[in-house]
Amino acid sequence: MCGSQGNDCCCCPDAMIFTEKICGDFASINQVVWSAPEVNDYIQGTFEVFNAGSGRVDFSVNFPTIPVIENVPPRTSQSISVNNPETFIIQTIFNDVFSGTTGKWCITLYKRVFA
Repeated sequence: MCGSQGNDCCCCPDAMIFTEKICGDFASINQVVWSAPEVNDYIQGTFEVFNAGSGRVDFSVNFPTIPVIENVPPRTSQSISVNNPETFIIQTIFNDVFSGTTGKWCITLYKRVFA
């Protein structure tokens, strides 16, 4: 128990924060790109999508309360940060004008680990 040996400070180490960065390319997909191994495994995540094509790209990040959905216009990027992320989904939208689109996604995850 902290403090039971007569010291009033710091017997329990502080949690450590680890950062993990994952990136990849996409071409005309509608799939889960990433999901957390366990619920509340990561304390925070930043999710970014770059739309390199002329089609429409939507992405969503699910976390315990509600999903956040972002639209990425052609030749731009969008990013969002959420607490306790669970899944990251990218969806490209097809129509007669656009044959699909390509781009890049990046995720920065933060995980708290107690020693």
